[in-house]
Amino acid sequence: MSKYTQYTSEFKIEAVKLAQSSDKPISTIANELGVKSNTLYNWISLAMKNNILKTSKSSKPNYRYQELEKENLHLRRELKRAKQEREILKKAAAYFASQEL
Repeated sequence: MSKYTQYTSEFKIEAVKLAQSSDKPISTIANELGVKSNTLYNWISLAMKNNILKTSKSSKPNYRYQELEKENLHLRRELKRAKQEREILKKAAAYFASQEL
């Protein structure tokens, strides 16, 4: 009796397509399919290496990454401005506090 389970290539391809098209974590998909998550990660890696995945599916994460980068840049600028405003308010409060004495 074999210690390892053999999966058909069709099953592997469908599992990779499901993992790429779903918003669920890969580990969750692997559990639902009854496969170890490392195995599914390896299948995805091989599919990307062999260009089995379509570009339209792989561009979705890239688009999401770009959106997150834009949001990150916006939030960094907003944080920098808030810190500057806080420093100005600290100095103004210290100035007015010294004027009262």
